[in-house]
Amino acid sequence: MKKILCTLCLGLVSLAASVSAATIELMPEISSITGQGYNSAGRLANNNITAADVKAWLGPAGRADGWYTTTGNGDMGWGSASVNTANQAISLPNMPGTAGVCAGLKMTIENIQAYSGLTFSFSLTPPGTGPTYTYSVWYETTDGDLVELCRGSRGNNASQWNVSYDVTDEQLAAMKENGNGKVYTVIGSSGGTNGNSGTIRDISLEGTLAVPEPATASLSLLGLVALMLRRRRV
Repeated sequence: MKKILCTLCLGLVSLAASVSAATIELMPEISSITGQGYNSAGRLANNNITAADVKAWLGPAGRADGWYTTTGNGDMGWGSASVNTANQAISLPNMPGTAGVCAGLKMTIENIQAYSGLTFSFSLTPPGTGPTYTYSVWYETTDGDLVELCRGSRGNNASQWNVSYDVTDEQLAAMKENGNGKVYTVIGSSGGTNGNSGTIRDISLEGTLAVPEPATASLSLLGLVALMLRRRRV
């Protein structure tokens, strides 16, 4: 009897601790893109981008979550990105003589405490003669400051650019402790041959969510153990 009870108890502990990981797409669909001007002396589209640039362009409190693009010639000759909602793709045109063109996203991660991992990724297909491309991802603190999670840049290269970045455990812990759930992404291009465009596809921010297994089996086993213990005492 003791051996059976021990085995049942060990099984109960195993079931109670059993969890499965679910991957959740956190980034919203690309349903539209809104023009938003900003004068950053060109930093927004290159590897010199700063937290202040992102905050001023995407971060004002009144600015709704969503996809944004630099505007046309209204501010420092910025170019304008466009979207293909059917293909969930963003086009970044090459516009020599301008400060470049950027697509940006302001979004909120609800209940970030529940996630054990975050992965940012996208695929960019440049034209035959491409500009310089850059990307950066940031999160906002409870004090309203922006903290960089990752950035990257690639020069004139006609091959596809596949990016995948796993937020580190330290970064995620800081986001949970000090973040307000807001996340910002900026992808930009500058230079290149006029008329050609780079295409961003499969842009994603995935969260790993720990999902406990259904408790019914554990509860049933707990009841069985309790019943056997009761019978043991009789």
